[in-house]
Amino acid sequence: MAKLIATVGGLIICAGIDLLWQSRLQVRYWIETYLKFLSAMWRRQLPARVLSSGANLLPRPGSMQVLLGLGFLLVLGPALLLVSLTLVLYPR
Repeated sequence: MAKLIATVGGLIICAGIDLLWQSRLQVRYWIETYLKFLSAMWRRQLPARVLSSGANLLPRPGSMQVLLGLGFLLVLGPALLLVSLTLVLYPR
């Protein structure tokens, strides 16, 4: 059972990597936006000044793909791997 869960976790991590690779242009946009937001916070400016145009706040195509890819890669896949590791170490 633990090997099956670990295999599924590994496949989910691979699916997250694939989703992020398919939306690599969107990832670049979100990283740039996040860095602008962080630098505005560092300079103690209002974040609204950085994101002043309303077009930046509209939903972008591919945003859900980035979110799912990050969720699979950083949350769901590793969680399944940790569950399988727990099942191996504590069989009862």
